[in-house]
Amino acid sequence: MYDTAGEKTGGNIRQIQAQAMEQKIAGFIRAHQMVSPGCLVIAGVSGGADSLCLLLVLLKLREVFGYKVCVVHVEHGIRGEASMRDAEFVRHFCAQRGIECHICHCHVPEYARAHRMGEEEAGRRLRYDAFRQEKEKYPGREVKIAVAHHLGDNAETMLFHLARGTGIRGLLAIAPVNGDLIRPLLCVGRAEIEAYLKGCGQDYCEDATNGMDVYSRNRLRHHALLALHQVNSRAQEHMYETACQLRELYDYLEVQAEAACKKCCKPDAHGVVIEKEPFLRERQVIQTEMLCRLLRTLAKSGRDFTRGHIVSLTELFEKQNGRQVHLPYGIKAERVYAGIRLVREDAEKEGGRIGDTGKNQFTFRLLEGNSDQMSQISKKKYTKCFDYDKIKNGFCVRNRQPGDYLVVDASGSRQKLKKYLVNEKIPSKERERLLLLADGDHIMWVVGYRISSYYKVDEHTRNILEVTFYGGREDEGTDSGNDFRGRGKCTDCRDRGADQ
Repeated sequence: MYDTAGEKTGGNIRQIQAQAMEQKIAGFIRAHQMVSPGCLVIAGVSGGADSLCLLLVLLKLREVFGYKVCVVHVEHGIRGEASMRDAEFVRHFCAQRGIECHICHCHVPEYARAHRMGEEEAGRRLRYDAFRQEKEKYPGREVKIAVAHHLGDNAETMLFHLARGTGIRGLLAIAPVNGDLIRPLLCVGRAEIEAYLKGCGQDYCEDATNGMDVYSRNRLRHHALLALHQVNSRAQEHMYETACQLRELYDYLEVQAEAACKKCCKPDAHGVVIEKEPFLRERQVIQTEMLCRLLRTLAKSGRDFTRGHIVSLTELFEKQNGRQVHLPYGIKAERVYAGIRLVREDAEKEGGRIGDTGKNQFTFRLLEGNSDQMSQISKKKYTKCFDYDKIKNGFCVRNRQPGDYLVVDASGSRQKLKKYLVNEKIPSKERERLLLLADGDHIMWVVGYRISSYYKVDEHTRNILEVTFYGGREDEGTDSGNDFRGRGKCTDCRDRGADQ
């Protein structure tokens, strides 16, 4: 009789604890505006404790927030039969509950070798590729991608960046929201997750590689974080609070660094020139952030850059002309007369100007606002002018990508690039070959067609980016309606100091 009552009491306590955790996560979701009614949440589910907890909580909160849930599981091709069992576990779990589930198979070791990277990074890249591919199946719908990072992952990331060498940005660790990516479990720790699953009576998969110290993050988890917990049981929470405070400071720093970049940096044919005199007038903390932003934009990644790389760049200002520093991602820094020129070496090897595929060439000029001059050149079909100060993420010439859009009127109305191309009756085979001038996902110019209304030059424009394309027919001097289909892919970025 006593045992039965005890079990009933224990079950009630676990239920109360589970509800408390769900309410805690619901509050976290609201605080960071992670979802909205009617949106679709794609949950990345490995079958492990963290991701299974994420899925269970998302399912519990569906009626509260009014979203729908589907699942993507990525089988990495590393652990053989064990990996396939995990995939089947997730498939069965979803089938029992009527949840749409997509299993993606890949081969991480092969991808890592082909791209000269570690298996951890390769697995991460392939996972997020799978999530994005699933998102592309729902054009025109609001879609969020939910992953299961928690407080322990945040602390682990802070330590990992600190150990490898980082600035303030690396100590921000993991953001609750990053574009369409959301992390609802970032307010709870691993012990809470395991207790929640136990209270729900839910089994989960154990990945044997998580117990191996061969991976650097596992060593941090098993040793460094354990030691910090022994110092203070709330160490991970305190680290997250510190990261949040640093994020506020960093937001301010970014604004200052962006303003400094406008004064110090000029685009050239393949990269950007940092002018020495205005650069050295900036405070050191601004100088450091400027260089970090430029490197991230050229590399299209913030990984693998350390404090040592920034020091090498700063010291290069005092070296003789022609001296060079070679950095990750094939970035070269060269001392030139005006200061330092940063460039992707692969872009230089292609020869000619950016976009050079035979006759396809681009030139870029930075001008001061002049309404008379703009009225003369704005009608040219292959010379366009843009409000330089509105560019947020740096600009590049490339082909189309999922998520691309334009602003189509003065009120700021957006239109998906795909819809625009369909409306223009451009054949699908030709769409992949169009050249685009892009600021992140925002298309500044569909070459040979229209520019985005957002970047149009007006009486308030102070700095103008003039872009000329030499691949069109020379007799098509104005926007007469004749089209152009660009040839080849070009991905070299023109940075203006914004973080991608």
